[in-house]
Amino acid sequence: MRRIKSHTVEKLAYFRKYIEAYLVATKRLPIKYYIDAFAGSGKCILCDEKCKSRGGLTCHKCGGGKLVDGSAMISLKTKNTFSGYLFIDLNKNYIKELEKFIEELDQTLQKKILLKNSDSNIVLRNIYKYIPRYAGCLIFLDPEGSELEWETIKYLSKIDKADLLILYPYDMALVRLISNYTAKLDKFYGTPDWIIIYRAKENFNAGKRKTALLNFYTRNLEKLGFKYVICKPVRKRLRSGKSLYHLILASHHPAATKIMEDIFNKELDEQQRIKFKIL
Repeated sequence: MRRIKSHTVEKLAYFRKYIEAYLVATKRLPIKYYIDAFAGSGKCILCDEKCKSRGGLTCHKCGGGKLVDGSAMISLKTKNTFSGYLFIDLNKNYIKELEKFIEELDQTLQKKILLKNSDSNIVLRNIYKYIPRYAGCLIFLDPEGSELEWETIKYLSKIDKADLLILYPYDMALVRLISNYTAKLDKFYGTPDWIIIYRAKENFNAGKRKTALLNFYTRNLEKLGFKYVICKPVRKRLRSGKSLYHLILASHHPAATKIMEDIFNKELDEQQRIKFKIL
């Protein structure tokens, strides 16, 4: 079971709000699917102590921590439901743990769920063939590092009503690969051209390099045909502190960006309720 810190709980709070709003906004669609490409074990252990434990029912190192729902279980506990769910993870133990949590759910819901112990990049490059043009499809791409390959996103862009929620983990993972693992970053960005941006004279400091590479990534999403691309930072502390990674939404429909903006700017501050047009 993954050990997480408070900033991950913040990310999951954004995710929970988005998925609930998405299900309301797409209520007129006859079919809608949810795909979690790096699903994990369904639950995580929240522990902010400075220890190296990866967790369990409690943190192995400090004995503390709190069990919280991960993205997979959050998606299964919403008021409204999807027509089908696909959870993928390369870690066999995670899939087994997730299966146990799913067994505690209503049997009608269980029948909608498919688990895959596989490389998400392989599974997702074929999934577009099985999604009807009229079906909505929310895909959560939350890798721990550079596991998500650009070639996979190119195939997902073929799904007509796809909404992609992508975690862009520059500060948490990508920057650490620049010196010795450029081949991994070539696959992540889909081209070795990222290194030209990283080394450009105008990107003389870390902050400018980070922004330039993020813009490079989002512009390429637009080139794939996603008309609406929006990027929001997730920080070490809510609305303050260093940004640890970004959540990127890539969609074909303007209502998706309206939902995202409302969640980040209003809903989490409880300033007003989310308003949006039905897809």
